[in-house]
This record gives sequence, C-alpha cells and structure tokens, in this order.
Amino acid sequence: MDLTPQPLPPELERLLARFSGESWRERKQAVKDLQAALERVPPTPEVLVALLERLLDGLTSESVPARSTCHEMLVHLGSSGLAGALRRLQAGGRGARMYVDLLADIGKPEHVPLLAVVLQTATDDNVRASAAAALGAIGGPAAEAALKQALADSSDMLQLFALDALRSIGAALSVDLLLPRIDNAVTRRAATSLLGHSATPEALDLLVALLRDSMAGVRAAAAVALVTLDAALADQGKPDAVAAALAGSIDDAVRQRQRELVEHRQTEVKIAALELCRMTKDAGALRHVLSAMSDPVVRERAAGFVTALGAEAGPALMALAPSVGAATLGDLFVLIGALGPEVGPSDGPLIAVLVAGLEHPDPATACVAAGALGRVGDAAAFAPLVATLGAPDPLGEATAAALVVLTERHGPAAPAAAALLRGATTATGTRARNLCRVLGALGRGGDTRYVPPLVALLGAPEPLVRVAAARALGHIAGEHEGVTALCMVLHDGDAGVRAAACRSLGQVGAGAAVQALLGATTDDSAQVRAAAVHALVSLDNPVALARLREIVLADSSPSVVIPAIAGLGRGGGDLDLTLLMSLCGSTDHEVAKAAARGLVRFSAHRATAAVLGLLAHDRWDVRWAAAEVLAERGDLTALAPLRRVQALERDPLVRQVLAGAVARLEGLAAASDSELPA
Repeated sequence: MDLTPQPLPPELERLLARFSGESWRERKQAVKDLQAALERVPPTPEVLVALLERLLDGLTSESVPARSTCHEMLVHLGSSGLAGALRRLQAGGRGARMYVDLLADIGKPEHVPLLAVVLQTATDDNVRASAAAALGAIGGPAAEAALKQALADSSDMLQLFALDALRSIGAALSVDLLLPRIDNAVTRRAATSLLGHSATPEALDLLVALLRDSMAGVRAAAAVALVTLDAALADQGKPDAVAAALAGSIDDAVRQRQRELVEHRQTEVKIAALELCRMTKDAGALRHVLSAMSDPVVRERAAGFVTALGAEAGPALMALAPSVGAATLGDLFVLIGALGPEVGPSDGPLIAVLVAGLEHPDPATACVAAGALGRVGDAAAFAPLVATLGAPDPLGEATAAALVVLTERHGPAAPAAAALLRGATTATGTRARNLCRVLGALGRGGDTRYVPPLVALLGAPEPLVRVAAARALGHIAGEHEGVTALCMVLHDGDAGVRAAACRSLGQVGAGAAVQALLGATTDDSAQVRAAAVHALVSLDNPVALARLREIVLADSSPSVVIPAIAGLGRGGGDLDLTLLMSLCGSTDHEVAKAAARGLVRFSAHRATAAVLGLLAHDRWDVRWAAAEVLAERGDLTALAPLRRVQALERDPLVRQVLAGAVARLEGLAAASDSELPA
C-alpha cells in the first residue's frame, strides 16, 4: 500500500490552520474539533500519514503556540506518530528537541537506547536536557543506567539534568556517588533531592546539615528528602530515626527556616516542612501554618499537626488569636477544633474565641466556629450553641451538628443535654427545625428517648417543623410510638409533611405501617404517592404487590410509576414478568429504563429478549441502561446480539458499557466451559 503523504481533506486543512490561532481557547478547541473529526470519520492510512507529517512539521514551526498545539495532538494520536518522529530524530538536523519531547510523552522502553545515544552525543545542551527528561519519564533499568552514566560527564548542566531525571524515576543512588554533586553548587539541589531515595541512615546527618544551606532551593529539597527518607527508614523498622536526628541538632536558626518553608510556593515543600515541624513539636510554626492554610492540602494536614502537638498547641494558638485578621479567622477556628476533646481549663480563652465566632458576620466562618466548638467545647458550650440554633442555614445546620457531637461526648444524661431535651417541645420556627435535626441524629442508634419530643413536634403549627420532625423520626429505627404518630400524620393537611412521614416509615422498616402506606398511594399529591410507593418497596411486603401493579397501570405520574416498577422487579412472578416486558415498549423513556432494570432478577430468556430490544432505542441512555442490565443478568444468550450491536453503536459511552457487558458474558462463558466435564 502506498503510504506517501497525500493532500488532506478540506475539513482537516481548516482545523490545522486554527492550530496557530492567537487565543489559547481557540487552539484548544481546534484540537478537540480535530479529535472529534477523526473519530467521526476515521482517516484512511494515506490521510493519517499525511496528517502525522503535517503535525511533525508543526513541531518545528516558528510559532511557539503552533508547536505546542501540534505536540498535544500528536500525544493524543499516540504511537501512530512515533515512526515519523523517530525517523526524523535519527536523521538529525532541526527539531531534534521537539521530537525528543514527544518521546517523553509517548515513548516506550524500546526507545531508551536511542535516547541514551542522544543524551551522550547531542551537541545542543537543550536536546540533551530533553533526552534526560524523556529517559526519566520512560523509566526502567536501562534508562536509569544511561542516566547514571551521564553523571560521569564533565558538563555540570548535563549532570543536573540527569539527577533530576533520576529523581523522577525514584532511583536509589549511594551517598558516596552523590557527595561530589552535593559539593557542586550547580548540582547540589538535585543531588540533595536524591538523598531521600537512598534509603540509608548515612544520608541522615548530611540532610540535616543541608537544612542550613545558604540556598533556599537546597533547603527545600532537603526538607522533602528528609520526609522521603523517614518513610523509607520506617519501613526498615526505624520509624523515629529522622525525628531523633532533628532533635539532636536543630537550633533556632534551622527551626526558623523550617517554619518559613511551610509558606513555600510548592505544596510538596509545604507539606514536608510541616511534617518536620511535627517531628520537632515546634508549636512556634503555627503562625506560619496559619498563613499557608489557603492551600487545601496544608489546611487538611494542619489539623493533624495541631493534634500531634497536643497540649503545647493551646498556648501558641491563644498567643496568635489577637493578631488574626478576619480573613483567616476561620482557619484559626479549624486549628482550635483540632485540639480535640482533651482541651483543659487553661484553654478556656480559646473556647471563648469560638463562642464569639458564632456571631461572625460571615456564615461560613461562623459555621467553622460551631463545628470546632462541638469538638472541643465543655458543658458550658451547650448554651451558646442552643442560642444559635435559630440561625438560618447553613449556620443553624452547623450548630445542630455541633450539638450532636457535644451531646455524644458529654452523654445525653448530662444536665445541659437533658435541658436540650426538655426545651424541644416548646421550640418553634427555625430553632425547632434544627432541634429536630439534633434529636434525629442522636437517635440513630435506636435510642428511643428522643422519640417523645419529636412526636410532640409533629403537632407544631408550622408545616416545616412537622416535616423536620417526621424526617428525624425516620432516623430512629425500630417499633416505637413514633411509628403510630407517623401513620397518623399521613392525614396531615400539608403534602410535604405527608410525604416526609411516608419516607420515614420506609426508613424505620415499620411493617405495621403497610396498610397506612397503601392508603397513601391514593393521595391527591403525586409527591405523597411517590413517597408511599418508595416506602412500600423498601419494606418489600408481598401484600403491596397487587397495589403496585395497579399503580403501574393506572397512575398518571411517572414519579409514582417508576418506583412501583422497581417494586415489581422484586416480585419474581410470571404476572410481573409479563407486565415489565410490556413496559419495555413504553413511549416514556424513563419508564422503559425502569422496566429494563426491573427485569434483572428474572431468569427467563424472554426477559433477555425484551431488554435486547431496547438496544435499538433512539435514546442513548436507554441503550446504556439496557446494556448494563444485560451484563448484570448474565444470560449467555445475549452475548452474540451484544457483539453485533457493539460493532454498530456510535455513542462512545454506550460503546463503553457494551464492551463491559460483552467482556463479562465472555468471562462467564469461559468459566462455564472450564467447569464442563472432560
């Protein structure tokens, strides 16, 4: 076959012309459009060769944006562009660096020998740097050997590139090999980074000394390397080696530089510095931690740092509190909350800071204060939290969650917690709704002492309070007086309350409520009927099956019919099978999907046939659901039809699930064959 480059189709020419656009968004869209065009109409071999050659030419364009865009497209095309890049690289001349950069992204181990030659013989330092980076990206023993060989080169710059690449591989070099490179200012930072991978105690004192280096980059590399070395030594049964070395040699100057690294621009360095501060129990670092908490990773680790500091953190945080600005007050609350429930009397001023934070004008900051108060507050924290329960969400919800934590820690029999229970029946409005949240959460373990106040709140004048009380009762499992109360609420004048009661009856598994729920399936509100059907399905009571069939055939609301269909899927009888098969032909695509899913449990081959019919549906989501169902059913009679449909399907998401279905059935078929007697 003649694979000589041919002129490109006009559409591809137009898209390539946009690769040099001035706007980054325009170039990005051009790449996406070209990818879509190639997927829509797969190119012939001749067109593909022509396109690849044009893209490889683009790597040497005078336009930097065009070079970058062509590189991105070649990476997307993968190995198909490698042959041309290798040919051009071996031929030498202009563009060598661009071709090597391409190998870094899509190269394979078999390209390591060529890259090793380029690393040793190229006359352009930039090309050698790219070759080192490519070897580091590909990795493997051969790449590591080539990079180690480059360390003997007389060029400091080449050694630097090789060291960086070896670090990306995670190569373990001996301390003796790295020492000369540490003495060299050009290679010191890169060699320091590799000391962490040496996994030997010999590197420990050297790395601690490098924390004093005059170059900030070296100090940052030493911090990261120490944390890397700590993990390696811990695996060798020496978990405290780094901490002991730091404790024996650290002074105020090193400690201050460690703290400054917590605010480094690179997250990796921030986290390493924070870990070293933890090892040295440096509470003075909290000021720098507070400044760095805009980084979400640091924010997450900072709480662990405070917890590790223990009692030493309290005085340090208290010293910081007066100088903390409004923008970082929430971060201070996070750190105080990390102190944990062991906060002592000396930390009383910090509790006062959190209580004051409940009145912060920014709801998000006030929410953090509430959460922290729940974690560290004493019994006296009940009163300010209860006083804040009436605040609108999200603060009201956060306060409710804090009260749950506080009550669980101090025990529901504590005087303050008992007062919370007594006050529940007289609460109104937002306060009452949030109290319902508290009582429902506290009763999750089946503690029925929270049922009576919730039953009382079911009679509140405000519908939203009654809804909240009904929802809360759904969290308290078991047969209790709340079940009877919820059944009575099914006659409430507000549809939202009736729907909440239905859902809660289903949640608590109240078998005694079946008749009441059956009555709710005739409610005027579709919302209530749907909730009642959901509850009946969750109860899985065969008494409800006849009513579910009636609903499927007669109810006008899909939101009611669809959960009823799910209930029929649990029945397993021939009547339900026939009904579900007929529903696969529904004009409502959601009903058709629900019917297909309902057929999962039916073993009859005719159920498979009904679902196979949906693979020709005009909606992709119906075809997707059908393929999922066929995979789950495991009926091998569907394998051949699935293969045929897979070959014709155009939607990529549906193709993906079809491939999964085919693979699963092929696996079942292979297992079935292996179990046959010889």
